[in-house]
Amino acid sequence: MADKTVTVANLYKSFGAHSVFEDTSADIETGSVFGLVGLNGSGKTTFIRLLLGLLRPGRGGVRVLGFEPWLHKQEYYRRVGVILEHDGFAGNLTVARNLRVFGDAKGLPWRQVEAYVDDQWSGTFIHKELRGSATKVKHLSRGQKMQCALCRAFLPQSDAFFLDEPTVALDVDAIDHFYSLVNSARNRGATVLISSHQLSAIQELCDTVGMLHDRAIHILKPDARKEKFRSWLIRCAGDEKYKAIIEAGCGAPAEYRNGCWRFAAADPATVVPKIVSGLASAGCDITEVRPDEEAIKEKMRTLSRGPGG
Repeated sequence: MADKTVTVANLYKSFGAHSVFEDTSADIETGSVFGLVGLNGSGKTTFIRLLLGLLRPGRGGVRVLGFEPWLHKQEYYRRVGVILEHDGFAGNLTVARNLRVFGDAKGLPWRQVEAYVDDQWSGTFIHKELRGSATKVKHLSRGQKMQCALCRAFLPQSDAFFLDEPTVALDVDAIDHFYSLVNSARNRGATVLISSHQLSAIQELCDTVGMLHDRAIHILKPDARKEKFRSWLIRCAGDEKYKAIIEAGCGAPAEYRNGCWRFAAADPATVVPKIVSGLASAGCDITEVRPDEEAIKEKMRTLSRGPGG
C-alpha cells in the first residue's frame, strides 16, 4: 500500500450556518501530484487552509506528513511549501532579503538558498536579483511577484507543496519553469497539491484530480500512473485517412469532435510523436497537440448539474 502524505477523514467544517465540508474523506499519496478543481466558492482555498492549520476542523481528522496541522509545530511548517492568495513577500525588501528571511524561518543556511537558486532559477530574473540587483519587491510586475512566491514555496527540504492558483499572471516561459519545478519535486518523492482553474495545467501535471462539490471531494481522474490509457487530442482536419493513422499509432478508436481528433494513448511519450510524424508525412496541417482536458471539463459539468441535469 502506498504511503499517504495527506489523510483527511470524516471532515466537517462550517462557517456559522454555512457548511463547507460534511463527512469528507480523501487521501493524497506520497510522491504524487494532486489536482484540486471546483466552482468558485466550493471550498478549495478553505481545504488548503485546513491542511496548513490556518483553519481548525469542526470535526474529523486532518494529518499531513504525520502531523496534525492545527498543532502548529515548527518542524511541520519547515517541511511544507505554500502559495495562497498573495505572493507573501515584503514589498519594501529586495528579493534577496525576502529569501534570506524565509530561508532563516526554514532553518536553511544562506549558502543552501544560494545553491538552490543557482540550480533551479538560473537564467531568471530571480537569479539576477540574488547576484547583484537590488529591486524592491513592490516594484516588480504581478507575474514576477508570482515567480517570487514559487521560489519561496520550492525552497529546499519541503516534502509537501500546497499551491493555490500558482500559474496566475505567469508568462509562457514562467509556466514551463513551474512545470519543471513540480516534476522535479515529484521525481524526488515530494507530494504536490495544485488548486487551479487552469485545466490545462491540471491535466498535464496531475496524477489524480479531485473536484470539490456539494461539500465533498469527488475523484474525476484516478491516479494516472495506475491507468493504462491517457486521453490526448490533435487539432487538424477530419479526413478519414488521418483517423486511420491515429488509430494505427495508438491501437485504440479515435473520435473527431470540435475540430480535433481525440484518442487514448498507453505510452504518450512514444505514441504521440509517432502519430504526429505519421500525420505530417501524410500532409496533415496540425495546429495543436496536447492532453485532452475535455474529459475533466465534462465530468465537472455533469457533477455540477447533478442527476438528470
